[in-house]
Amino acid sequence: MPHYPAIEIVYQTVPERLNEDAYLIQTAAPLSEQIIFAAIDGATTRLTPPPLQTYLDTLPQTLTPAGFAARFVRDALAQHITAGEVTDLRALMLAANADLGAAVRDILGDLTLDAMQFPPELYDTLKHDPRLVRLGLPVCVMTLAAYDPADHTLHYAHAGDTALLVVYEDGRAEIPTARQREFDSPLLATMGQLRAQNPGLSTRDITQNPDLRHLNLHNGLNHNYVDEHGLPQPNRGTGVLNGQPELRYFVRTGELSLDGVALVCVMTDGLEWPTSAEEAFAGDATTAANLRDQRIIYMAEQITARGLRGYLDHLRATETADADHDQFPRMKTHDDAAGVLLRFG
Repeated sequence: MPHYPAIEIVYQTVPERLNEDAYLIQTAAPLSEQIIFAAIDGATTRLTPPPLQTYLDTLPQTLTPAGFAARFVRDALAQHITAGEVTDLRALMLAANADLGAAVRDILGDLTLDAMQFPPELYDTLKHDPRLVRLGLPVCVMTLAAYDPADHTLHYAHAGDTALLVVYEDGRAEIPTARQREFDSPLLATMGQLRAQNPGLSTRDITQNPDLRHLNLHNGLNHNYVDEHGLPQPNRGTGVLNGQPELRYFVRTGELSLDGVALVCVMTDGLEWPTSAEEAFAGDATTAANLRDQRIIYMAEQITARGLRGYLDHLRATETADADHDQFPRMKTHDDAAGVLLRFG
């Protein structure tokens, strides 16, 4: 007997700011039984190429490169699903990425540093490494899922730091799309050092440090990362939709039976319960993993009890109370949030 879920959606940013996230929920397959849904997070472009900005300025709606990428990919997915051209989720994600690449080529001419027409002083700092083209491409990340009510299974395809949350009827919860925290992350290590060296400064002030911002800028190099020989390195980099074909090496997929599952939710990182300072700067992997598990359980409990909208209100209140970012170290007080939840039973 088919299982038909109740569906909840949230989509929110802070006042007077564009929401650079997007979401999708659509039916597909024979008799439109299958539910395909996604959370798409536009990633802040490190450097905006002048031709891209010129193009964005012509649009009727004000869009950042991140907002453009998220919305373009959402619409490309919807078109492919409607046309019935692609049924495999990994192939669907790659098709949307290829569409984004074609659109950016129409704007820039090519996905190269030369095509981006940066000012000479900026171009001179980048030209030594053609991989730095990643800093100027419009980018988004995504968790894409498909639910089949007939066999009560979920398939997913994932790239980046969006998430799939699975909550079981017995109270267990997991994020199968999550990756192990990188303890050697230069950005995280530098933030920890600056906090220790400047006990009088709030973490919010520390995030304005030029060295930290420089590291954050160059983190864009990890998008669909390739080494100096042009070979993809999935264990080092992160998958993103930015039009580059190397994404195919970074997409992660999975299948889950939903027997005993209370709800599933795809979400952008602005909807996740934030990482505490204790977890972020834990000295060993075991402590960090235990704190992470506790955070996921708490988030699952709050969503189950409050619903997705009530949980988001609770999250926003908690973030507001930590205005200095000391309890939950982060780059900005509130991030855009988008989520689609399927609740069973």
